[in-house]
Amino acid sequence: IRAQLTEQMKCLDQQCELRVQLLQDLQDFFRKKAEIEMDYSRNLEKLAERFLAKTRSTKDQQF
Repeated sequence: IRAQLTEQMKCLDQQCELRVQLLQDLQDFFRKKAEIEMDYSRNLEKLAERFLAKTRSTKDQQF
């Protein structure tokens, strides 16, 4: 029985390690995804500000 329990513990330990590794990989993925989305939002905001400034200067020149 002891050998069987030891073998089952090894299997459970391996499953646990695989799940921990999967969670770490997912954490890294979502962290990098969040960084990319943050950069994207900053760049999009800069683009919108430039466009808005350009349209404002065009309107000012018209009046």
